[in-house]
Amino acid sequence: MYRVIQWTTGNLGRRAVRAICEHPELEFVGLYAWGDDKRGRDAGELCGIEETGVIATNDVDALVALGADCVNYNGLLPDFDAMEKFLEAGINIVSATGFMTGKNIAAGVKERLEAAAQKGGASLFSSGINPGWMNMITVALTAVCDRVHSIAMTETADCREYPSPGTWELFGWAKPLGHQEQDLSQNPMTGHFFDGLDVIADALGIDLDERVVEAEYAVAKDDIDLSWMKFPKGTVAGQRTTWSGRVDGRSVIDLTVVWKMGDNIEPNFQGPEGYLVEIEGEPSIRSVIQVEQPRNVSFSREEHRMDLIMIASAMPPIHAIPLVCRAKAGILTNSDLPLMGARHALASSV
Repeated sequence: MYRVIQWTTGNLGRRAVRAICEHPELEFVGLYAWGDDKRGRDAGELCGIEETGVIATNDVDALVALGADCVNYNGLLPDFDAMEKFLEAGINIVSATGFMTGKNIAAGVKERLEAAAQKGGASLFSSGINPGWMNMITVALTAVCDRVHSIAMTETADCREYPSPGTWELFGWAKPLGHQEQDLSQNPMTGHFFDGLDVIADALGIDLDERVVEAEYAVAKDDIDLSWMKFPKGTVAGQRTTWSGRVDGRSVIDLTVVWKMGDNIEPNFQGPEGYLVEIEGEPSIRSVIQVEQPRNVSFSREEHRMDLIMIASAMPPIHAIPLVCRAKAGILTNSDLPLMGARHALASSV
């Protein structure tokens, strides 16, 4: 059994707590909560499951003192000071926060975390669905090619069922065009997607000359009033963004997201819902991966497709916990771990 601390109970964290409690190799022992309204409450109450006996706290030192095997980190952005404490104490970290290679964060942070990991004999691994699992699926699809000219992966999603105001405010949504937060060259999420480029490039032995980001925004044609956020007419309610890795002046890896709050936007970006992978090579490959409800609807515990995306984002790090706890110390990527899958996840018939 691997003893696990959960970091936060947001959209991913709630699903992560449930998955940790149900996993036969994992024991849920601690919970970090960001909001004052969550501290002192049982994790089960916060996550919509049975009472767990684990009480939420914001005391990082108390969580470190638990001597857990691993932290499952689901914060919107990384708290590198907290990560350093856990790693120095010999506590492994898995994460869906976008940090994967450490190449695209503030100067010196990767070195700090690597040193802490080596001191504690612990490992740090980050995945999620995108960036994360989809990058490795893209890499795997190239295995049938003898030559590869370019790689493109596009995520298209209607995000009305993703109630995360902090995420959309981070990208400058619900603001007029030209707002400073729409400058993605200064956005911390750009480093996460540049990490996605580097994961693919490193796995395929590609040395990127440069990484660039380009974005196009869509505005609401009328007021969009969701229960959790409002997007006034004329403000940003969609975007198409591409993070590109270039060699000799041409894009060889493109990672694109098409996110929108429904179709009442201009321009109304289109694309197959899900993930489109296009590899130009010999042979060329085109694959669409969609996250959908089970055919037997009684099997699903989630109401909306976006809820299923939250599960798909939360699960790669959780499935990796036993592998990471047994791995060498330091910052890891998928290339450092065995092939992983949904081990011990076979469900009973319904």
